Amino acid sequence: MTRLFPLLFLVIIVAFVYGQKFKQPLKVVFYNVENLFDTIDDKHKNDNEFLPGSKKNWDSEKYIQKIRNLGHVLYSIDNAELPAIIGFCEVENREVLEDLIRFSPLAGSPYEIILEEGSDPRGIDVALIFRSDRFSCLSHQAISSSNHSRSRHILYVKLLGPAEDTLHLFVNHWKSRFGGEKKTRPKRMENAILLREVIDSLFALDTKTNILIMGDMNDEPDDESIILGLEALPITKKPETGELYNLFYRSFKEGEGTIWYKDWDLFDQIIVSGNLLITKRKNRPHIDSPYGFIMNKHWMLYKNNFGENIPLRSYRGGKYLKGYSDHLPVYTILSY
Repeated sequence: MTRLFPLLFLVIIVAFVYGQKFKQPLKVVFYNVENLFDTIDDKHKNDNEFLPGSKKNWDSEKYIQKIRNLGHVLYSIDNAELPAIIGFCEVENREVLEDLIRFSPLAGSPYEIILEEGSDPRGIDVALIFRSDRFSCLSHQAISSSNHSRSRHILYVKLLGPAEDTLHLFVNHWKSRFGGEKKTRPKRMENAILLREVIDSLFALDTKTNILIMGDMNDEPDDESIILGLEALPITKKPETGELYNLFYRSFKEGEGTIWYKDWDLFDQIIVSGNLLITKRKNRPHIDSPYGFIMNKHWMLYKNNFGENIPLRSYRGGKYLKGYSDHLPVYTILSY
C-alpha cells in the first residue's frame, strides 16, 4: 500500500501542472509596425523609399535598430510570458518577420509565421505570428475584395488552441485616410462589409464560434464602418453569442488613442465574438478583461510641439529618430 503513495503523488503533480497550462493567460497583440522594410530592392514593389541611397538613406544599421526596437516593445508587454499571438501590418515580407524573431528580444521563442503576399503597390502586408507551444495552425487564407485588385487583403487564420478549441483570427489593415476621410470612407466600409460577410457565414454554422478580429481600421470605434458595416458593438453587461464586441470602445470614449494626428485617434482595435466574453466555461477560451489594453510606455514616446507625448517613430519628416512606430500596439488577454 505504501508503495502506491509515491505514484499517487506523481499523478497529482502531473495533473496539477497540466491543469495550470490551461490557466496561463495568453497575450494576443496587434501592432502596426510602420514601414518594416528590409534593405533589398524588390522589383515587384515600390520600396524605393527604404533602400540604401534613398532620401531616408535606409541601411542595415537602421534596419536592425528597427527590428530590435519592435522586439523590445513586444517583449515588454510581458517579458515573463511572451505574447502567444501577434498580428502585424505594414510588413514587407516574410523575411523581415524572420529577422524580428531571430535578432530581437523575441529570439528563442517558438514563433511560426503566417503571411500571404498581397497586391498593395508598396508591398506592405498584414501577417501573424504565433507560438507553436501554445497553438497550431489549421489553415490560413487571404480574403480579397473583387472590386479592387490593388487593395490590401484580410488575413484569415484558424488556430487550434490548448483545449483543442478553434480560434478564428482576422488581421486587417483597412484603407487609409490619405486623400481625405470622406473621400476614402466608402473603401473602409467595403472592407467592413466584406469581413462581416465572412463572419456571418461562421455564425450561420455556429453562433458560439470563437472569433478574434484585429487590425488598423483607419476608423474610430464609433465610425460607420465599425458600427454599421462590421456591426461591432460596445461591450454590454451580458454579451450574446452571435454578436461582435469592440474591446476598445470604452478606451476611445475616454480619449485614449494609438496614433497621433493633430489629436489622438484609436484606429488599432481588437474585436471579439460574444462567446469569448462568457467566462464561465471551464477549459474554454475567454477574454479575461472585457476591455483592451494599449501598450504605452514613456520610452516609446516623445514630446511634440504641443507638449503632448506621442509615439516615437523611425522618422519625423526627413529626420531619423531611431524610434519604433507611429502606432502604439494593442492587446488583450486570452485565458482557459
